[in-house]
Amino acid sequence: MVASRYIVIGGHGYLGAKLYASIPDGIIGLRTASSPSEGFLRLRLEVRQDGADLPINDGDVVFLTAAISAPDICVREHDRAWAVNVTGTTELIENVIARGGRVIFFSSDTIYGEHVDEFEERASCNPAGEYAVMKYEVEQRFAGNPSFKAIRLSYVYSREDKFSRYLAGCAERNEEADLFHPFFRAIVHRDDVVTGALKLAERWDEMPEQVINFGGPKVISRIDFAECLREAYLHDLRFKVTEPGPDFFKNRPRVISMISPVFARLLGRPPRTLCEAARLESASFSNSERVL
Repeated sequence: MVASRYIVIGGHGYLGAKLYASIPDGIIGLRTASSPSEGFLRLRLEVRQDGADLPINDGDVVFLTAAISAPDICVREHDRAWAVNVTGTTELIENVIARGGRVIFFSSDTIYGEHVDEFEERASCNPAGEYAVMKYEVEQRFAGNPSFKAIRLSYVYSREDKFSRYLAGCAERNEEADLFHPFFRAIVHRDDVVTGALKLAERWDEMPEQVINFGGPKVISRIDFAECLREAYLHDLRFKVTEPGPDFFKNRPRVISMISPVFARLLGRPPRTLCEAARLESASFSNSERVL
């Protein structure tokens, strides 16, 4: 059954804004923001009444993209982050499910901890860092609930992601970028994440899996990342390689070799490699410049 409404929690965010803009014709879209904004419902996850006031109809699908996601903030401001990422998030999910809605929860690959060898969804979890602990706590609270599914995200690439913007800024200023190594992830294109999330909502009953890894087809380093972008559009990019100090890895596993045949089945094709995604982003950006 296709829902009549999709509600994006965190509609201002990097993923939420793109997801909302991609809602198919024929489905009503709503979005929330934590501060008052025209066209957005007000929702602060740490405020219980905001969640209780959210209009939920039977059959609605809620995409829960909002969170305090910076690992260092989750450590430094643990109580505030827990109030948002666990307590408020859990209460919102309970409200949605109690009123007949379904929830797609955006989780993280860091709940697996460091994994050098390739692994799928059945791998054991060993959350690395407070952010991962919080995401895993929410997942565990709704394990087995048929109205809850979790997407475990790897690093999500687009021209707008934080690391890509850093590299672009260095290239523009003719500065040498500083790349931490070793640091490996199954980089996934934001367009693939959005497509997969929408397909999951549409095909809910066809996908028995409660947890799906959303990652690219290849685990790559930040050096590989920079080289892909340099080949696609940052042709003047220069960089040096630095081994980060031990504090950097307290909340960030060095390697997460995540794969998922389920994600490819959901998309109906293999997810894009980073180099493929970078070429698409470059072409899309060039086309938009011509339109302007």
